[in-house]
Amino acid sequence: MNNIKKYLLYGITIVVIVFAFVWEYYIGLWEAAQAEDKVIVRTDSFVLWPLVITLVALSLYQMFGKKR
Repeated sequence: MNNIKKYLLYGITIVVIVFAFVWEYYIGLWEAAQAEDKVIVRTDSFVLWPLVITLVALSLYQMFGKKR
C-alpha cells in the first residue's frame, strides 16, 4: 500500500475517533435532558463502535504488520 493510502487511512481513523467521542458527549447531554421514565435504546452504538474498532485494527495492522 503506498504512502498516500496509509496516511488517508490514518487520517480517517483519527477523524472518526474524535467524532465518536464528540458524539458520545452530545448524546450524553441529550439523554440527561430526556424524561426520567423514558427508556432510551442506543442503536447508534451498533454502528459507531464497530467502525472505530475496525479502523483502529486496520491502522495498527498497516503500522505493525508484516513488511514485504
